[in-house]
Amino acid sequence: MIRPLVFLLALLACATPARAEIDWLSPAAFSGLLDLRASAADGERSWLNGGFGKTEFSGNDPRFSIAEADLAWRPQFGFDWSAVVEAEIQPEHQHGVGIGEAYVRYKPLPVDGWRPAFRAGLFYPPVSLENAGPFWTPTETITPSAIDSWIGEEVKVVAAEVSLSRDLGDEQIGATVGLFGFDDTAGTLMALRGWSFDDVRPTDSGRYALPPLSPFIAWNQPPVTYPVLDVDHRVGVYARLDWAPSDRAALNLFYYDNRGDRFSENANDQYAWGTRFIEAGARYDIDDRTHLSAQALAGNTQVGYVAPIISVNTDFDAAYLMVTRALGDDSVSGRIDAFSTTDKAPADYGLTQEHGWALTADYRKPLGAHVSGLIEVMHVQSNRPERFEVSGESPAQSQTVAQAALRLSF
Repeated sequence: MIRPLVFLLALLACATPARAEIDWLSPAAFSGLLDLRASAADGERSWLNGGFGKTEFSGNDPRFSIAEADLAWRPQFGFDWSAVVEAEIQPEHQHGVGIGEAYVRYKPLPVDGWRPAFRAGLFYPPVSLENAGPFWTPTETITPSAIDSWIGEEVKVVAAEVSLSRDLGDEQIGATVGLFGFDDTAGTLMALRGWSFDDVRPTDSGRYALPPLSPFIAWNQPPVTYPVLDVDHRVGVYARLDWAPSDRAALNLFYYDNRGDRFSENANDQYAWGTRFIEAGARYDIDDRTHLSAQALAGNTQVGYVAPIISVNTDFDAAYLMVTRALGDDSVSGRIDAFSTTDKAPADYGLTQEHGWALTADYRKPLGAHVSGLIEVMHVQSNRPERFEVSGESPAQSQTVAQAALRLSF
């Protein structure tokens, strides 16, 4: 696989700064994050450890770990040209150090009231309302919603993206369009594992182990998936519309289609899945200290020839509602998630349908200019028949996870 960073460096070589404001190697061009984690969980074995568990952690003894260590280089090549290169280490990731995001950005002055922007490279499409922190971390919780957990796991692209926005009195409108590749396996985790709750993200060359598979699927699909991969060499597309009727409310609509052909495969038996979804998001500030946010997502993922029948054909949907209340410099957040998948393939191919819900509560406290602490309790209920079919476990499972995180940044 051609590393997406090569694409970025080629673009940087073509960048011509508009002004002499260049900053390549000053301390301001570098930043970092260290996430120290303590956790305890009950319930079944996590999907990251070969089970069907919906969370990052398994039911075992309390655990103390480095959740992630990240370093970013953000050079400025002029007034309107800049770049981002992020190196990440996540212990749960099977390839250790890798590139999280790497892209060049062009943001010139407004033209007739319109604010244009362009970026190209390896990055996440603009879907999440939660992951607005450094290194695509959630700002108010430790664990993102089911929606943004999946986006973080499987929806990272090598893309060229153009956006426009402008003010219309007190309102603001915007539109974004992107053309992308290297996301051909998106949908593998969704169909063969289902929804999850974690903050694990892929690097440019990382991979995930899959949970136990049905005999038919195991005959066709290797036990691992590579989220950043180009298989069928087709170009996908995404688009986003934004409308903020005031500074207290905002709405967005997002569409994604990787245009996978569903049957191409590479030498490692990784297939080009056909995955598309639509997402709607909303934010509303009840007052200066109380904020509501919500997202809903629905889509479909498929793999296999159309005749005689598609091997995997899964509809998926999820939604959440979150409220955050500021308590001085601190904040508390509560979130409710609902999620499901519908297996539209014959039962002989596996039983990958599921449904469930989750409740999450967080307390966040800044401890200094570069230190913050979070405490989280999350409870997940889910029902997936494949648990019994493949492993003899009860289809219905519940799990409670308690976590504390200490985030240090510079």
